[in-house]
Amino acid sequence: MKRPRALRFFALTALLAATPQALAEVVRPAPTIAFPADGGKPRTLASFKGQPLILLLADSPSRGSFKAQLKELDGSFDRLAIRGTVVAAAFKGGDPGTVRTNVPLVLLPEGTTACTAFQLKGAFAIVLVGPDGNIDYQTGKVLNMNRILEVMQNSYEIQKAARRGSGTGR
Repeated sequence: MKRPRALRFFALTALLAATPQALAEVVRPAPTIAFPADGGKPRTLASFKGQPLILLLADSPSRGSFKAQLKELDGSFDRLAIRGTVVAAAFKGGDPGTVRTNVPLVLLPEGTTACTAFQLKGAFAIVLVGPDGNIDYQTGKVLNMNRILEVMQNSYEIQKAARRGSGTGR
């Protein structure tokens, strides 16, 4: 039995309309990484849930791309601070020593573990984790502040709206 063209069109339109919501439900949660915090109590990246997180991964704090990204963050950190953004760094090479910056920086002592968990492939990566704990963006390139803010705003808001529309919102 042949279906009328209008019915096929309607079915295809309904399928396409449902697809963005289904895709929005697919989450890419940040790996669970534990590290000692002040006072010796263990803490995880999940403890930053509710706040945007920028994670800088590098083989060394002397890496040029790491320094360039930190300089970009330093130049406009006030735009991140008003969002409650946490900036953390982890290094493959172990203890980073002192990292000179005006950006409040959480140094993860288990750098190799963090770099492995986030699958650092090159010498540098920046990972943007939304307040919901999802990895919204990850790249091996230095990002300018406008791109960081765009990803932080759009990724979280779009995902939140899609979950709300599909009945799985928070």
